[in-house]
Formats: sequence, C-alpha cells, structure tokens
Amino acid sequence: MSEQNIEWTKLAEEKSFENNSEQLHKVKRDDILIVKDDDGFHAINNRCPHLGLALNLGGCDLKNKTIHCKFHSSDFSYDTGEVKAWLDVKGFEKFMMWLFSKFDADAKKMMSMEPKPVETFLTKVEDDFVWVGIDQGE
Repeated sequence: MSEQNIEWTKLAEEKSFENNSEQLHKVKRDDILIVKDDDGFHAINNRCPHLGLALNLGGCDLKNKTIHCKFHSSDFSYDTGEVKAWLDVKGFEKFMMWLFSKFDADAKKMMSMEPKPVETFLTKVEDDFVWVGIDQGE
C-alpha cells in the first residue's frame, strides 16, 4: 500500500476513547468503526462483508480482537480483517436458515456465500487526535 494514495481523516480526540473504546465515525459514504484496545487503535468498515449490515451491533471482544456480526453469527478480526467464524449458526437458528434456503433463492445464495474478510484501514494518533487512513487507489 503506497503512502501517497492514503487520504487521512481526523476523527476524534484520543482521550474520548477512555470511556468508549468503540466509536463509529462517518467518513465520506462509509461508517468506520474505531476500536481501541491495549495495542492501540484499529479501524474497520462497519459493514459486514456478507450482506452489508452493521457490525458494531454485535460488539467487540477486546481479548480476542474480534467483532461479531449478530445477524449472521460471523466473527472477524478487527485488527487484520480476517474471518474467524463464518455463518456459525447452531440449533434453531441453523434449522430456520436451512428452512428459508429451501424456499427462498436469496436465502440459499446467502448461505452459500464464500467467507470474505472485513475491510480494515490504517490509523494513527497525531496531535492527540485519532486519524484513519483510507487507500484511494491509484
């Protein structure tokens, strides 16, 4: 990733994360979730790569550095974007998803999607503010 293609956006004061370690910020058209843990700040696109629903509603596990998509029982590393669990449904939820997939082509397609990582972004702290860096491409 070339540094010259990175557009940096100032988001929030670093001290604002002391009481709220997960913050959602709008950057252009994207909702960017900033997570502060013991290793610093991490930024991800708040949209689940499965169907685009809000990831922050499932919450973060700071110990395991993951975020949970409550809509599809999927977990992602908020540090690397890596898929940790994909459509990990059990019991009644699993039965209902199977049932819907038998009668609804969209549900069947949803259940057969390949795992996709969540988009991550660079972060930095400068002048006591947290910044996010988004690659603008070439």
